[in-house]
Amino acid sequence: MNGNAEAMKAMGQAMTLAGKVGSNFWPAIKPSVISGRFDFLKFAKDSDVRDAIRRGFVPQAPDRPPYLGLDIGKVTRDKLSSLSVWDHRDLYQDFYRDVFGRHVMFPDNLMPDAPEKFGWISCIPGISNETSFQSGRLDMPHWKWTDQILDAVLNLNRGRDAWFHDFIVRVRPNWEADEDLKNICGKDMDERGTNVLMFRERWILGLYIFWLTGEHLDRKTVTLTGSRWSDGGVARVYFRPGDGEVSAGRAYPSSADGDWRFRQAVSLAEGE
Repeated sequence: MNGNAEAMKAMGQAMTLAGKVGSNFWPAIKPSVISGRFDFLKFAKDSDVRDAIRRGFVPQAPDRPPYLGLDIGKVTRDKLSSLSVWDHRDLYQDFYRDVFGRHVMFPDNLMPDAPEKFGWISCIPGISNETSFQSGRLDMPHWKWTDQILDAVLNLNRGRDAWFHDFIVRVRPNWEADEDLKNICGKDMDERGTNVLMFRERWILGLYIFWLTGEHLDRKTVTLTGSRWSDGGVARVYFRPGDGEVSAGRAYPSSADGDWRFRQAVSLAEGE
């Protein structure tokens, strides 16, 4: 009887919280409630809920040691290769806390099924392209081709660039962009219909790898992405060794080169 009463009380608290945060924010909080990691006592007042949303995170009680015992910033390539996609999923939670000050969770059902060779992931908690580009607290020099906010000059009606919910994308663990996707221009890739990394996903992946290892992706190549600027140009990401900056640039849709490559991706379909 006591168990039923406690369950009913918890359900009532959850429904009250859902009403307070609204339909837009409830999906971000729901996993914490279901997993039992949500502390209702921290949200006794409506103002507490609003403050948490304004800060962009929900406090959660940690149930594992942070960083999986890794020496963040100095993880070797060999050690990196030993991590599973589930290890990466957990580490992304530490990454977002350290770099962006956001407490996020990526439930199991967000992980796409894919062959084992797609061993890296890019976890996106519904943040904007500009927020991603600004790189949070990470000390990583970066440059973009425009002075405008990126979301104002990107075509946000295209593919996953239109997604502002949490999701995970899987990619192959390649330090340089995919060898088998070189010498293909953006226009031809569109005609192929291959699922490739979008700009935000590639930028976050690069930040995450740099946070873990202190090393940059694409030191010799350029990642062309599935994202398009508002003028139709292809969004691309690359590292410039001369000045140590990671760059957000553009390419003509009809341009191709042996060092310009895409990164194949595996993702859930919208609504899954």
